[in-house]
Amino acid sequence: MLSCLNEATTMPYSLNDDIHYLALAGFKGIEIWVDKLKKFLEKYSKEDLKKLLDKANISAPCLCAFGGIVFPPQDIFEKRVKEMEKYLEVGNFIGSKYIVLCAEGFGGKSFEEARERYVLRLRELSRILESYDIMIALEWFDELPPVIDIVKSIDDENIGFLIDTFHWYRGDGNLDNLRKIPSYKIFFIHICDCEDLPREKLEDKHRVYCGLGVIPLVDILKILDEKGYKGYLSVEIFRKEYWRQSIEKITVEAYKTLIDVGLKAGVEIR
Repeated sequence: MLSCLNEATTMPYSLNDDIHYLALAGFKGIEIWVDKLKKFLEKYSKEDLKKLLDKANISAPCLCAFGGIVFPPQDIFEKRVKEMEKYLEVGNFIGSKYIVLCAEGFGGKSFEEARERYVLRLRELSRILESYDIMIALEWFDELPPVIDIVKSIDDENIGFLIDTFHWYRGDGNLDNLRKIPSYKIFFIHICDCEDLPREKLEDKHRVYCGLGVIPLVDILKILDEKGYKGYLSVEIFRKEYWRQSIEKITVEAYKTLIDVGLKAGVEIR
């Protein structure tokens, strides 16, 4: 598996700084935060970004995150896709393989109605993304069984799962549900740990570095390894306590703790 860091983990810092310090820490990939990319493009070009990535020997496998696609009216959907496309163009140029698409629950509808809407909209979005050679990693925020059903119903090779260890744990923490996901549909992983709190009280601010909390990351990594997952493990943490630290300290700790958990699981992480 490959080491990666989501730029939310280094939120106060720039995309330029993130690339430099991620490489120094040992990471192989950067999951680009779209708001940081937007700010970068105010001064620089996609060519400049590719040069930075190439110089640091860092890949950019995924752009994070987009949303508001499934349930809005068609005109709003089209407007949001048009806005998305300028970032898809950059992603295609720098070799990004995925975008993170945030799921929207059931949108106040029955499951059957919501599933129909997901099928309609995500198939439409997939057709657009084909021209950029980018696929959709759908991030679900609750229990996994409904989204497993939804992705199977969409039946599109360019649409799969983003598994976020925090959302999985807060959703139900059922390892058997992870085992039910078809191996070929696991596109990308967000990995972190969290504080020992009741699930209903957990918020993003309770995320911590890998191995410092209660999420069974060793078991999760073993399941991913059994499924033959060879992709990226992207450390994603929203924690102000960390954000107040130097970017060097954040990236070094994020990398070290990720590698340590991999060693405990008997999984090679590069």
